[in-house]
Amino acid sequence: MEAKKTMEQIPGISILNFPNYDEFPAIDPLRLTLGFYDLGLSGYEADDFLFKDQRVISELTGSHSITFPFTPGTCNEHVNRLVLGVKNLSSSSFLRWRKKQGMKHADLKPLNDISMLLNPREAFFAKKKRVSIKDTVGKICGELICPYPPGIPIMIPGELVSEGALNILLQAKALGATLSGASDSGLTSMVICDV
Repeated sequence: MEAKKTMEQIPGISILNFPNYDEFPAIDPLRLTLGFYDLGLSGYEADDFLFKDQRVISELTGSHSITFPFTPGTCNEHVNRLVLGVKNLSSSSFLRWRKKQGMKHADLKPLNDISMLLNPREAFFAKKKRVSIKDTVGKICGELICPYPPGIPIMIPGELVSEGALNILLQAKALGATLSGASDSGLTSMVICDV
């Protein structure tokens, strides 16, 4: 609770908080989720900064936030390093320069255009070919592509490659996510079903 109160005062940092825990019993009070939306940073960028600055390791990184666990082994020194790292992140001259330049964070929205043309088994056994990433929209995905973190698949075999899904993958890659399952980790190409 002390860490949350301290970090609520840091400019540009938002905290996932529920004032009445009784109404949200599924929320773990020993997890702290920090948002970096107002700083124009992705969670991946903030996670890299905190590790380099204070050797703080997160539990879960997302496009706009990071989650940290407070365990029985967490001591004041760990909390102080986290708070100092977040303060340094907020006040760094790099961020001021970045905001002046008008650079924006990724604006990831939920997908609402998911269409399965083959079931995953049919896609697994279908003939496949590799195509340039710019030629994949409207084709049937032949591989499972899962940005990590957070580790949730964006494309699965048999799914129609939509512009929205492709944009999410490209943004996740640009923000520093690892693309688990992708045959081309650089995402310059994708395996599609040749049907």
